[in-house]
Amino acid sequence: MGSDKPENRNQVPASVAAVLGSRAGETDGLGKSGAQVVLFDDYVLKIRPADDWDTADVQILRWLAGKAPVPQVAAHEVWNGQDWLLMTRIRGKELCKPDVMNKPALLLDCMAEALHALWSIPVDDCPFERTVADNLSHAEAAIRTGRFDTSDCEPETFGPGGFESPAALVNWLKSHLPQQDRVVTHGDFCLPNLFTDGERFTGFIDVGRVGAGDRWMDLALGWRSLKHNSDGHYGKIYPNIDPDDLFRAAGVPKDEEKLRYYILLDELN
Repeated sequence: MGSDKPENRNQVPASVAAVLGSRAGETDGLGKSGAQVVLFDDYVLKIRPADDWDTADVQILRWLAGKAPVPQVAAHEVWNGQDWLLMTRIRGKELCKPDVMNKPALLLDCMAEALHALWSIPVDDCPFERTVADNLSHAEAAIRTGRFDTSDCEPETFGPGGFESPAALVNWLKSHLPQQDRVVTHGDFCLPNLFTDGERFTGFIDVGRVGAGDRWMDLALGWRSLKHNSDGHYGKIYPNIDPDDLFRAAGVPKDEEKLRYYILLDELN
């Protein structure tokens, strides 16, 4: 799928081609999901192997419709071993964009609005589970089959001063299970997955891990995303951003133990 010419319609599922017509798309390299993401003026196309563990986007998007601001499913098809999901494009820009990062009040207000949009959905109505056990089971399978890669982990997680191995981290997480504060969670609550129109929060993307889980899963990942996007981890420093301000904005007291637990849990997924 290139940015200079339309995709050959014979190489695209019929249901997707019927919506896109002759539009040309542009590959988006921002995310880390491993999926191929192609952007159009009004649509986003996501292509992944059909056996990915988080290809539940279609069911989740349809369930979230009317409950939270998310893309609408325009077409979906499993074709040639690939999962093709065509969605409408969320209005606005990602919270990690410089003109948003330079406005800490807007940034934090949008993050808080996003959290409360999820927390306002009755968790007992959520048909998707995203528990610690689910995440640990997925991690153990990846470790067992040699698919787990430590290169994308925080440098202090493994080695001197950290855990001896991914298996050792799994064992620690199992023995330190926190009490659950169940809400509807996003599961990958980071700045590139949250959008704003410059005035308020406008929507979520990458909802494949949405489910009933601990409130602190999103708080921890949101805190870490704020930290990495402001402290030079991605090349630029925003000195006016304090990641701890997320807890004030969300109205939740900081819990150091849960913060560390869910960041470590995410290292495995």
